[in-house]
Amino acid sequence: MGFFFDTVVTFTIYEKDFISEDSSFFTRSKDAQKKCEEFIDECSAACTRYDFLFSTTKEGGDIWSINHAEGDPVEVDKETYDLIEKALYYAELSDGAFDPTIGTVTDLWNFHADTDMAVPDDSSMSEALSHVDYKNVVLSSEDGRYKVQLLDKDARLDLGGIAKGYIADRLKELYIERGATSGIINLGGNVLLIGSKPSGTGASISYTTGVQKPFGEANETMVTLSLEDKSVVTSGIYDRFFEKDGNIYHHLLDSRTGMPVENNLYSATIVSDSSADGDALSTICYCLGQEKGMELIESIPDTYLLFITDQYEVVSSDNFPGLKP
Repeated sequence: MGFFFDTVVTFTIYEKDFISEDSSFFTRSKDAQKKCEEFIDECSAACTRYDFLFSTTKEGGDIWSINHAEGDPVEVDKETYDLIEKALYYAELSDGAFDPTIGTVTDLWNFHADTDMAVPDDSSMSEALSHVDYKNVVLSSEDGRYKVQLLDKDARLDLGGIAKGYIADRLKELYIERGATSGIINLGGNVLLIGSKPSGTGASISYTTGVQKPFGEANETMVTLSLEDKSVVTSGIYDRFFEKDGNIYHHLLDSRTGMPVENNLYSATIVSDSSADGDALSTICYCLGQEKGMELIESIPDTYLLFITDQYEVVSSDNFPGLKP
C-alpha cells in the first residue's frame, strides 16, 4: 500500500507465484514473503516514477516540462508519449468531450481543499477555455526520440482522466513479467484484476468487486461484480466535490463550458480489458450522458458500461459481465 497520484494505492499478489513446489513449508513461507515484499517495492518504485512523469505540479517531470515550455517541443519518455497519444485518440473519438488540454480549466477549481472552494468567475473561465483544444497538441518521433509540443503556449495538459488507467496497465505487465498470474491492482478505485483468484482447494475462482454507492458510506456498494482478468473503472461525482449555495460542484468538467457536467447521473463504470480504455471511457460516457454514452459503448467490442442515476437506478449495457443478484 502507498499514496500516489493523490490517492491510496494497493497491490495484491499471491505467494503461490513466488514459491517452488519442491520447497519445504518453512522455506516456502520465508522465501515467498521476501519475494513478495521485493515485488511490492518494485511496483511502488514504478508508481513513484510515473507520478513524477505525469504530474502537472512536479517540476522537471514530462507533463510539467511540456506545460512550461512556452510552446517549444519537449523531448519526453516514450511512456509519456504513448499516454498522450492514447489521450488524443479518445479526444478525437469523443469529439472533444474528453480533452487532455483541460488543464487551464482544472487549474481554476480546487476540489481537494477544506477551504477556498470558490466557483471560477466568468472572465477567468472564458480565458481558460480559450486554451482548451486537443488539436494544438503535436506529437513527433524520430530515431527513438519522442517529442511533444503545445502549439498554444498557454495551453496546459492534464492527463488525470486517463493516467491512472495507463499506469495500471503498465503495472499489470510488470506482474506478468515477474511471474505473477493472479493479483489485484487498485489505484484509488481503478481496479485491475489479474487472472483469477486462487482458492484453498487449488482451484481458481472469480474475484468479487463492488461498485460504490454514490454518496454512501465508505465501502458501501450498489452493485457487486464477479470477474476475472478485467479492468473496472468508475467515474463518479461523489469522489471529489464541494457544495455551495445548495449546488454540488464536482470534478467531472464539461470541456465546452468548464463547469461540472449536469445530467441525471451519479456515476459511470466501465468493464474492459484495458484500464486506460476504461479510465477514459468512464469519463467520456459520464460526460456524454445516458443515451449517447450507451450508444458509444455498444460500438466498442468487449467493453461494458453501467450507470447509476441520481435516482439510484442501475442501468447497464447489454451482456454486462459478472453482475451478481
